[in-house]
Amino acid sequence: MAVYRVYLVHDDGSLEPDESFYCRDDTEAVGKLLPPARDDVCAELWQGGRFIARAARTGPRPTERPHATG
Repeated sequence: MAVYRVYLVHDDGSLEPDESFYCRDDTEAVGKLLPPARDDVCAELWQGGRFIARAARTGPRPTERPHATG
């Protein structure tokens, strides 16, 4: 079992440690990685100094509005 850590990466580049957990392998750890609820943050999964995966919300941000046509 290895320790995996999730870090929240904000749009301004700041890092925020989020959680850590034990998993048998990368596949199991990626299965536990969820995108953050906020659009201005992504979650990165690391095992030691090794980057594993990134999760972010998709779609337009709530402050973005579609352009009117017509």
